[in-house]
Amino acid sequence: MKLLVGPKDRKYLVDDEKTELHTNYGVVKLDGAMPGDVLESHTGYKFSVIAPRIVDLSEKLPRAGSIVLRKDLGYIIACTGAGSGDVVVDAGTGSGTSAMFFGNIVGPDGKVHTYEIREKFADIAEKNIKKASLDKIIKIHMQDIREGIAQKNVDIVNLDLPDPWEVVPHAHRALKPGGFFVAYVPYVEQTQKTVEALKEHFSGIKTFEIMEREIEVKGIGTRPKTRMLGHTAYLVFARKY
Repeated sequence: MKLLVGPKDRKYLVDDEKTELHTNYGVVKLDGAMPGDVLESHTGYKFSVIAPRIVDLSEKLPRAGSIVLRKDLGYIIACTGAGSGDVVVDAGTGSGTSAMFFGNIVGPDGKVHTYEIREKFADIAEKNIKKASLDKIIKIHMQDIREGIAQKNVDIVNLDLPDPWEVVPHAHRALKPGGFFVAYVPYVEQTQKTVEALKEHFSGIKTFEIMEREIEVKGIGTRPKTRMLGHTAYLVFARKY
């Protein structure tokens, strides 16, 4: 795949087999285009060709509902110390975004096992994972993770579920000593139930909320943007000791 960046930094993700791209800025011929090339549409607009990174793919690939945003994913990855060779269990898969970010970090020697019960979502995620060339690292399991986790000696269990407290005992059995449990939950009530369940099995329980505010830099001055990316979810962390 390749990514074209056009006027106003608009991004277009295209398959390598595609021969032309139709945009509001004209038609761009893609034959033989390689990263580093600058192409011109038939109306004279320029498009830069680059190799897409995982952050580009997460933005442009099809979605099945909402996804965990970068501000939260980055904090999850930083707080768990996810690294090369790790084994990660993820649920629910959704569009595959979280699994792909983990797969990009743990591969090629690591593994991501992602659980999903909705066939439609699993199909979308499978296609996205293949387009990201991570299908050898990420395996989709069409199973309900609330019924158990088959994997053992796991480094991280990452959950984006409405009831993660139901998975706490399974996660404890699956994790290696020192492994991390993470839950992404939008509501305070979910957070409370998750924390109470974790107290029976885990240590180092902490909950965070991550805000993101962009800074606007102009000739007249610099200030925070009027709109910011506020609450998305609470991040609940725990560790097996």
